[in-house]
Amino acid sequence: MNLYDTSALFNQNMSEEKQNKLLGFYREVFSKYNITTVHDCSIGAGGTTLPLAKLGYKVSGSDLSEGLVKKAKDNFKKAGFDIELFTSDFRNLEKKLKCSYDCILSTGNSLPHINNDDIQDFIKSMSSKINKNGFIFIDMRNWDKILDEKPIFSARDPFVMTEKEHTSLYQIWNWHDDQSVNFIFATSTDRNGKHEKTSLTFAPTYYPLKFKTYEKILNDHGFEIKRCFDLDYIWLGSKNEEAKTGDFERDFSKINWYGILAQKVK
Repeated sequence: MNLYDTSALFNQNMSEEKQNKLLGFYREVFSKYNITTVHDCSIGAGGTTLPLAKLGYKVSGSDLSEGLVKKAKDNFKKAGFDIELFTSDFRNLEKKLKCSYDCILSTGNSLPHINNDDIQDFIKSMSSKINKNGFIFIDMRNWDKILDEKPIFSARDPFVMTEKEHTSLYQIWNWHDDQSVNFIFATSTDRNGKHEKTSLTFAPTYYPLKFKTYEKILNDHGFEIKRCFDLDYIWLGSKNEEAKTGDFERDFSKINWYGILAQKVK
């Protein structure tokens, strides 16, 4: 089963704890700049972007997945917001956006779904939809770190761990010659000491985006990185915080998920 055809992402970042963390992060970051209107071009089910609406920003969003856009509408409405949401591949987004924005976001490690050449085209096209001195914000996994480690198999925290039931999640990495990678998530359930079932969920291909590559693409199209953020505490928990200094560059090899805020300067 394809990951985006399941409900696995419907409640991503929708817990009260995650909403509060994101709200605090956005409040600290965006309040320093002249930002009123934002569009998240990979909004998913909306959990990562909903806190911006709660903070009073005029939010809109789009996503390639029709199912996730439908769920995003539900999540925003339940929170009391009726925002513009529509289905779109962000490579074709320029044709669908009716106006320009103070900030365009791509959240949830979505930008690496397209290859680096397509990212060049995306940044170029989004420049025309960003207001003067406006911003691009992305968050994504640390692909520099992943490429250094080239993992093949990893075990996630169990979903269920009781005397009678044990349900575990495993991630299998399928690397290709061009350095792209596919994920397979295997969920295995044992009950009363006997294996009951294993189900497989497939994620779309990722094209690792290195920090320096993205920085060059931004610079080539008139953007300047203003701030970088360690986002492990939001996306992955705080399991490795004691080994970090708080300095993004010094901690980079220890960071698993980060954000970049870049400003349009040309």
